[in-house]
Amino acid sequence: MSNSNNKLKAYVRYDGQKKIVPGSLILRQDKPTTGKFVEIMPVDLCCGTTNVCDSCVTLQGVAEYDEELGIYYYGFTLETRSSGANLTGTIHWTPSFSESFSLDADGNDYDFQYDFGDAIPHTVLLCVDNPSQIRDFELGFGPGETVSLNNAIALNGLDEWDSDDMNIYSLDLTGLSSMDELYHCCSVLTHINITGCTNLDDVDLIDNDLTEASVDHVLISLDNYGLSNGILDLTGGTNAIPSVAGDAAILSLQGKGWMVFYNS
Repeated sequence: MSNSNNKLKAYVRYDGQKKIVPGSLILRQDKPTTGKFVEIMPVDLCCGTTNVCDSCVTLQGVAEYDEELGIYYYGFTLETRSSGANLTGTIHWTPSFSESFSLDADGNDYDFQYDFGDAIPHTVLLCVDNPSQIRDFELGFGPGETVSLNNAIALNGLDEWDSDDMNIYSLDLTGLSSMDELYHCCSVLTHINITGCTNLDDVDLIDNDLTEASVDHVLISLDNYGLSNGILDLTGGTNAIPSVAGDAAILSLQGKGWMVFYNS
C-alpha cells in the first residue's frame, strides 16, 4: 500500500466458498459492517517480476475466461493443516496489486483467484511465511492453468503437491524434503526433478510425456530414498519405457513393498 494510505486499513470480502470477491478490496479506518470482510495484513513489497525473493514461488499463469461474468480468472488453492499457527503469506498478482493472507489452521481449502483481464501468461509470486502449515498446494483446482513455475523449494514444509492437468513441460521440485504425495497427471510433462524429495511414497505421474531419463530418475531416486510400501504410477500417455537401470530400480522397489506401475 502506498504511503498516502498508511493511516487506512485494507479489507477484502470473502464469499461462501471462502474465495475473495474480485474487486472487493477497500481502504478505510474501520471494518465494514455489511458483508464478510476480513482485514488483510500490510503487504511487504519485497518482490517484483524481475527481483524475486528467495521465499517466493514464481508461477506463470494463463487465465480462464468466465463467459457469464466476462472476466479472466487465474488461481490456485491452499489447504491448511488442521492445527497450529495460521498460514500466512503474500500473493503478488501483478507489480501493482498484492494481497496478504492469514488462514486458520482448520484443515480447509482456501481458493485464491484474480481477474487478469485477458488470457496471456502472467507472472504471479506466491510468498509463504510458514509453508510447513500447508497440507496441500493445489495448482490444478483453480481457474486457468499454470504453464511453468520456479523456486518450488520456497514451499518446503508442505505435505502434498497437486498440479494435474497443468501444461507444465518441466517440473523442478528439488529439495522438497517434506513432501510425501505428488500428483501431476494428464499433462505435457516431459522432465521432472525430485532430487531431495526423500519422503515421497505416493507418486502419480500418469498420462504425461516423460522421457526415459525422467522415468529412470523417478524410479532410481525413490529406490535410493529407501522408503517402503509406497505406490508409483508412471503409466499412460507417452511416458517412456524404463531403461535397464530403471528396471533394476523397479525390482528393488518391489522388494521394499512398493506397487510400481509403468509402460512397457
